[in-house]
Amino acid sequence: MIALNMGTKIKWGDLILVAGAVLVLGGLGWTLRGEKKSEAKLELIKNDAEVNNKVMIDVAGEVNRAGLYEMNEGSRVGEALGLAGGLAKEADVAWVEANINRAELVKDGMKIYIPKIGEKVEEGSVLGTKNSSGLVSINKAGVEELDTLSGIGPSIAKKIIEYREDNGGFKTIEELKLVPGIGEKLFDKIKDEISI
Repeated sequence: MIALNMGTKIKWGDLILVAGAVLVLGGLGWTLRGEKKSEAKLELIKNDAEVNNKVMIDVAGEVNRAGLYEMNEGSRVGEALGLAGGLAKEADVAWVEANINRAELVKDGMKIYIPKIGEKVEEGSVLGTKNSSGLVSINKAGVEELDTLSGIGPSIAKKIIEYREDNGGFKTIEELKLVPGIGEKLFDKIKDEISI
């Protein structure tokens, strides 16, 4: 026992119990602080990862603010047109309604061109669906353009689009053989007409 000046007697066991409780509570406080710091660190890592998933697209023609736009991967063509300020007064709205799929996912390097009323637009020039050699891009072409390929009708064209949307696009032209309705014979017939 320890005698205090005020005449109170304390047992060693009580003193050790109080000291232990103080240490446990102090340790718990440090542990909780450490958890908060690690949560904040995880959040920062998550945000950094999101920043890397960007694509650059070119919006040109009859829009209010033509130019290059950086967008999040997974954005849609309609959002790109919104960033460009929407269609300008001279835009051929009927043509846009018939040829632009606003729900299509944007892809890095994509070009969206909006013609003016009465302007002749070369088939496949919008959304970068044909490259400079005239090949049809299986990752960008719409139903109408895919339908121009030898042996591909509208129903197989729709299956091609469904496949690329479900699988994040084609990595090689040979992957086209995984689309229902496209066998080795049909692939051999169109392989010289297509590109990624």
